[in-house]
Amino acid sequence: MSATSSTPPTWTGAGIMQSFVKLRPDSKLSQDTLEKWFYDIYLPTILQTGIVKAITSWKAASASYERQWMIVFEVDDLELVQYGNRKHVGGGLHEIPRTSDLFPTQGPVDEFVDFESRILERVEAFGGVGNMADDVDTIIYAAMQPAPGGETDLDAWYREEHNEQMSKEPGYKRTTRYTPLFQTRNVGKPGGLDFVAFHQFGEGHKVGTEVEPLDPMTEWTKRCMGACEAIDAAVYRREKTLRP
Repeated sequence: MSATSSTPPTWTGAGIMQSFVKLRPDSKLSQDTLEKWFYDIYLPTILQTGIVKAITSWKAASASYERQWMIVFEVDDLELVQYGNRKHVGGGLHEIPRTSDLFPTQGPVDEFVDFESRILERVEAFGGVGNMADDVDTIIYAAMQPAPGGETDLDAWYREEHNEQMSKEPGYKRTTRYTPLFQTRNVGKPGGLDFVAFHQFGEGHKVGTEVEPLDPMTEWTKRCMGACEAIDAAVYRREKTLRP
C-alpha cells in the first residue's frame, strides 16, 4: 500500500509497543489501584484481541531514573496493531475502555498518570529471535539519537562490533533493536529517540543498577557516543509477564 495524504503506509513484521507510565504526584489514584487495573483489567483485555503475544512490565533498577515503570507488548505482526480486523489506524486497541469503577472519578486513566507510548518496528535480532518474556529477567535499555548523517555509522557499529562485544557478558541472551513508527504522550511532546536497543540478560548476569560502559571501550564506541545528540539508557528488572 503506498502512502498518500490520507492513507499511512502499512506497517509490517514484528515489533513492540512500549509504554512508560508514571503516577502523578497529586493523583487521587494510588499506585496499588493503578497496577490492579492494569494487571487485572486493561492488559488482559489487550491480550484478548489476539494482537499481542506477551506483555511484560519492567521496573527500573535505579531509583534515580526518571522512567521507573515500563510496559512492553511483544507483537508478531504490526499490521494488526495498525489496523486489526477493523481496517483503521489503531487496530481497535484504542477502543478498549480506559475508565474503571476502580478509579476515584469517571474520567480515564489519563487523568491520573503521565504516559508516553511508542510503537517500534524490529530492525535487528542479534543472537536469534526470542521473547523477552521467556528467559530474560534483566534488560539494558538503550536509546540513541545520532546527529544527522550519523545513522549509517551507528547502525554499522551495532551490527559489526557492539552486539558481539555485548554478547560476551555473563548471562547474555540476545539484543533486539527497533526504530519508532509512532509515538505519543499525554503531557508535552513525544521525546523518543530513533535508535532503540534492548540488551537482554538471564540467569548468571552481572548487570548492576546503572548502565556501565563495556571494557574495553573501543575507539568506535567513543566516536559513536560522542557523535550522538542524545542518549537515554537504563537497567530494568522484570516484574510480571502476562500471556493470552
